[in-house]
Amino acid sequence: MAYGRDIMLQAKALWICGAGTDAQIADRLGIKRAETIGEWRRNEGWDIERQHVQRITDERVAQAVAETITEMNARHLKEYQLLQTKGVQGLKELTPKTAGEAMSLVDVGIRGERLVRGEPTEVREVRALMQANVQVLEIVVADVIKALIDAGRMDKRLAKAFADEFAQKVNAAPFRFTVEG
Repeated sequence: MAYGRDIMLQAKALWICGAGTDAQIADRLGIKRAETIGEWRRNEGWDIERQHVQRITDERVAQAVAETITEMNARHLKEYQLLQTKGVQGLKELTPKTAGEAMSLVDVGIRGERLVRGEPTEVREVRALMQANVQVLEIVVADVIKALIDAGRMDKRLAKAFADEFAQKVNAAPFRFTVEG
């Protein structure tokens, strides 16, 4: 049985949107054979169009989510900054009761601002981050030294001297992590 272009376009739209299987779409549109949808799909390349539509849809959803998160972060940042401002104003009054409350506001504001900006909010988080960075740095330096030795651009004696000097400089830095030579 021959179906009009309008029925085929409806079937295509339903299929591309994922509104059902070939059989479900055929049933919905009154098409007797579900294989008719499959034939149209293969002959007209609906699979490729569906992939393009899905990719574009995914990109738009990701963009909308990112914009929503950005707006939320901006709103939270303003709110935390307002808490800090109120806290500082309270500290200027220097009354004992409001000074304690003001310090709490400042503390909450600072922690919240750091959180929104993706920065650590606790000393232990800062230490863990620093330790992870030092470990990454050690690995990178070791890889560079190995590559230079392998390429014949550095001998083992010079590599050892470099590694010792590197460890000494890192260990003299203003944080408490030690690097082995």
